[in-house]
This record gives sequence, structure tokens and C-alpha cells, in this order.
Amino acid sequence: MSSTMPIPRTVAIDLPAYAKLVYRYGRPVVLVVALLMSIPGEIHLAEVAGWGHVNLLGLGPVNVAWGMPVCVSVYAACSAVIADVSKRHGLPNRRSATLGAYAALALALSAQDVSHWIKADYMGTSWILVGAVSSIPPLVAFHMLHLAAAPESTASEVEIEEPEALFEDDEAASKSGRKRKPGRPGLTDEEVNEAIASLEAAGRDVTAENLGEVLGRAPRTARRYMAQKKRAEIKARKVAELETDQKAAGDMLPLSI
Repeated sequence: MSSTMPIPRTVAIDLPAYAKLVYRYGRPVVLVVALLMSIPGEIHLAEVAGWGHVNLLGLGPVNVAWGMPVCVSVYAACSAVIADVSKRHGLPNRRSATLGAYAALALALSAQDVSHWIKADYMGTSWILVGAVSSIPPLVAFHMLHLAAAPESTASEVEIEEPEALFEDDEAASKSGRKRKPGRPGLTDEEVNEAIASLEAAGRDVTAENLGEVLGRAPRTARRYMAQKKRAEIKARKVAELETDQKAAGDMLPLSI
């Protein structure tokens, strides 16, 4: 049988009290403060590009330049999270999310630099700068709409690597439109386990050919039974590990490895 992929598991690590505080509260505090410090420069850059007070939807004068921090710093933070989740779960948009995260980081850094250079009189505005800043909101909106095509939820099951030839016949039949003929009744788990035990007792390798010989089935049928048994074993082991970790966690922090 082919080897299976390693299964990610969660373990509990007992951290010192100060490390727990940093882990739980330090990161969000740093994130919020960093976003707050980015706001003035990005608002200034929007005002340089011509955004200001407008009568928005009849609500009176609204300074739309305040939306630039959302289009730059908040967008960069969102893109980083989306890229990480997409990569971990193998979502179809993971490449676009990763490229968007790097582009958003470069955009946030450039916005801060240019804004402070203008304030410090190291550079002035130009039609190129105005055009570049003006294009930020529509580009951000386009990328967010593209990422919205991702699934609403991610799977919590771990995909197991199966033998390459496991379902070749089934796939070939479905592609060609042929209907599978009804076969003999399936074997129970006890019958399959007894057959595997008899092979091990006889010192024979548990292969699809040997198991099929004992069961009186074709090798591909025996291979399916072996794959089903492997999936059941992995699922049972995952459940046991999770139950053990939940009992032992207590006040410890869960860290994925």
C-alpha cells in the first residue's frame, strides 16, 4: 500500500504566564496600534490625491479620505489572513491570495513612505502619484471580489492519500458513461479483518493480491477494502488524539504543529 500523508494534530503546551499574556493579548494590541498609526499617513495621501468632503448619499459632508486606511492597511491585514487560510486548506484561490497579500504589504509600505516624504518636503505631488493613489480603491475592490469566490467554509477533515489505482476503474466507467454491473454482496469488516489476520499469522504480506486470494475477490476489490480499513483506522486515531488533547489541555494554549 502507498504511504499516507502525515496527519496534523493539536498538542497542548504549558507556557509561562507572561508568554500566555503575549500570546493572547499582545498580538491583537500590536495589530490595533499599528493600524491606528497608519491612519494619518494614508488619509493624508488620499487628500493629496484629491479626496475630501463630499455630500454622500444625502448624509451631508463626509470626508471620504478616511476610507483610504481601510483600502490599504486593513486590506493588507485581511489579505495576509486570507492568504494563510487559503494556503493551509489548499483553496483554489491560494495563489491569488498570496500575491495579493504581498502586493497589499508593498502598497501599505509605499503609502506610508510617500505620505511622510511629502509632509517632510522631500517630494511633491504629481499626476503619476495622483493617478496611482486614485486607482487603489477599485483595485482593492476587484481583488476582494475575486477572493469572494472561495468556499464559505473550509473542510475540517484531513484528506488521506490513497493508492493511485484505487478508483481507476470507477473513474473510467463514469467517464465513458458505462453503468457498473451489480456485483456480489460486500464483505463485512469482521470478514476483512479475519482475512488480514490470517495473512499475518501465516507470515504473508498484506497486499491486494494476497488479500483478494483469501477473500475470493479481485485484487482491485481487495484494494478498496484495504483503503476503507486504513481510513477507519486513521479516523479513529484522530478522534482519540483530539479527546486526549482536550482532556489534557486545561488552561494550556493550543498550538498547531
